[in-house]
Amino acid sequence: METIRTQPIDSALQQGRKLWSNMLDSRTFPNDDDCHALVANLQFPAIRDRLIADIPGVDEPMQQILFAQTEAAPRWSRIEWAQQLLLHAYTRTSPEHSAPVLTAIGYINWWEGKGSKAHQFLQLALDTDPAYRLARLSDQMIGSGLIAGWNMNKNTAYKTLPFDLP
Repeated sequence: METIRTQPIDSALQQGRKLWSNMLDSRTFPNDDDCHALVANLQFPAIRDRLIADIPGVDEPMQQILFAQTEAAPRWSRIEWAQQLLLHAYTRTSPEHSAPVLTAIGYINWWEGKGSKAHQFLQLALDTDPAYRLARLSDQMIGSGLIAGWNMNKNTAYKTLPFDLP
């Protein structure tokens, strides 16, 4: 985290996105060093938000991706793989650094229309860090009944497995 903190934000963001992209394009789970690097990148809000927005593989504005309101359909198999990667990374991190990972998993579940499961992950994030703002705001958003935009359109909505997971 100290290495990321000392870099210019553009460089740190570029390196974090490259790491995450390589993981998402891989067909195998990353080693522990890469998992730790991913978790470290997720500790920085500007990098975290961009990495979450990179998950669906959609080239549209970040805020539209985060709220699942893109014209293009997300790549659901990529999203499923991202969730597996994040769960893998979660098992290799300490509780004090797990809130961003759990929040990202919560987001994925919300995108898939699984509000109750998303709530559970966001609550886990808040259990590890009660002041984690993104988890709190996301949980309030989901609790208010907001449905991910992708699930309002049959062409972009999540469909259950099987996917061609790596």
